[in-house]
Order: sequence, then structure tokens, then C-alpha cells
Amino acid sequence: MAAGCLLALTLTLFQSLLIGPSSEEPFPSAVTIKSWVDKMQEDLVTLAKTASGVNQLVDIYEKYQDLYTVEPNNARQLVEIAARDIEKLLSNRSKALVRLALEAEKVQAAHQWREDFASNEVVYYNAKDDLDPEKNDSEPGSQRIKPVFIEDANFGRQISYQHAAVHIPTDIYEGSTIVLNELNWTSALDEVFKKNREEDPSLLWQVFGSATGLARYYPASPWVDNSRTPNKIDLYDVRRRPWYIQGAASPKDMLILVDVSGSVSGLTLKLIRTSVSEMLETLSDDDFVNVASDSKEISPSPEDIFIAE
Repeated sequence: MAAGCLLALTLTLFQSLLIGPSSEEPFPSAVTIKSWVDKMQEDLVTLAKTASGVNQLVDIYEKYQDLYTVEPNNARQLVEIAARDIEKLLSNRSKALVRLALEAEKVQAAHQWREDFASNEVVYYNAKDDLDPEKNDSEPGSQRIKPVFIEDANFGRQISYQHAAVHIPTDIYEGSTIVLNELNWTSALDEVFKKNREEDPSLLWQVFGSATGLARYYPASPWVDNSRTPNKIDLYDVRRRPWYIQGAASPKDMLILVDVSGSVSGLTLKLIRTSVSEMLETLSDDDFVNVASDSKEISPSPEDIFIAE
């Protein structure tokens, strides 16, 4: 009985909250909404002050204000200095990139394709050697380097500035002829990597990606830290990285016309849709594509066409 009365009272109160003081007044009322907004504003301001530590900064400034001097700033001069620094940074990066690209083109053009390599002729450090120490035996024609790593604060990981590292996708055989040829001629890029860093010590990673999937990067570093990510499957392929796709392909303008007439149905239509989806997956952010369907004649209605960017 008491439980029934309590339930009835609860329902009555809930109903009164929904309909408000009178059925003509909206719920929630304008006054209630304003109180919510004011409370939200107060909470957000408190959160911002707490997270940013602005009050602590004010206390520190007031405590040590005798040690500070306030001087007027020239806004134009500050912008010019920042612009020069950014321009210099981008110029150094551009020079390093051009130097590496020119050397890669020259070495690749001079490379003579070979079908066979002598034992241990191709020397390199495989970045995935530490993933499985039991499989670190060299492939035919190659010899593995064992760099000495040091902990580097700039990278936050173990680094060797004496060598470059090579990453080969898991589904590619390291001892294949094409991979050995790639390893052979790309080894000349190591000296360019080192020269770039000597001229610009702030330069971090330098990476060369090949159409075969081989990636050579400097400085050398183990690909995966087993202590942090044990038993991780390596699915990395440099050819699937956005920067590689954008660099290897030029922007495209495409129109895909899909036949949806009566003769196209069932498995054929499903195959067409799958093909279009797979084709769209190969596009980059710089590509523009239109997809339109057609049964008898092209309809001018914009509902039959969409634009993907």
C-alpha cells in the first residue's frame, strides 16, 4: 500500500514537472533554461581556470614580480621574426628533401639490375629483427647489421645515428631478387641522410619509400618495442601511407558512370558496386570524383549524382 502511494506520488510529481505550473507554459521555462546556462557557464569557467592553472600563474607573477620587467612589444617585428624563422625552417626541410630526391634519382638511374648476389653482399639493418630474435638469420645474398642504440630524448626511443633502418612489409619475401636490388641501390641514400642531419640538426625522421614496399629511414631504430607492444602483428606498408599516395599520384578528376538498367542486376550489379567502392578507396584527398547512375538516359536531377572530395 505504501509502495503504491509512493509510486503514485512520484508519477504525479513527474507529470507536474512535464506540464509545468499550467499546461499552457512550456517546459522547461525560460527562467529554468537561463539558470542552466548560467550554471554551465560557471562550471566551464571553473574548469578552464583549473585546467590552465591561470590562478597559479597569477600567484607566481605577483610573488616574483620584482624579478620581471614589462616592455612594449612591436607586433609587426614579432610577426616578421616568426615569419623568417618559419621560412628558414621550411627552406631547410625543402633543401634536404630535394637533395635526397635528386640523389635517389641519380643512383637509381645508374643502378644495374642483377639476378644474383653473392653471399652477404647486401648489408643492411632490418628494423624488424628484434621482433623475432629466432628468425634473424640473413636471407641469401644479404647480411644483417646489428646497430648499437642509445636512448635519445628528441625521439623518445632508442636511436642509432650511424645507420639507417630498412622496413619490408610482412607479405614480401626479403630474399627476392627485386628486394635485394632495392636494398643494393638505396644503400647510397644513407650518406645523404647523414649529410642532411649535419646541415640541419633539428631534422628528425627521414624516410624513403619504394614502389616495392621497401622503406629506408634514418636514424635507425627498432620498428617495434617488444616491451610495450608484445606479439604485435606488423601490417605496415609504406605504399599505403597518405604521404606516399599523395606523393606518388597526381590529383585526378574522375567521372564514374554506373549502368543500372534492367539488364544489370544481381551478381553483376553487386560486382559493379564493389568495383566502384574499391576504386574510391584508392583516391586521395586531392582527387575529385563524380559517381552517376544511368538506366536509359542521363537525368539532370542532382539527386542522381554526388560529388566526393
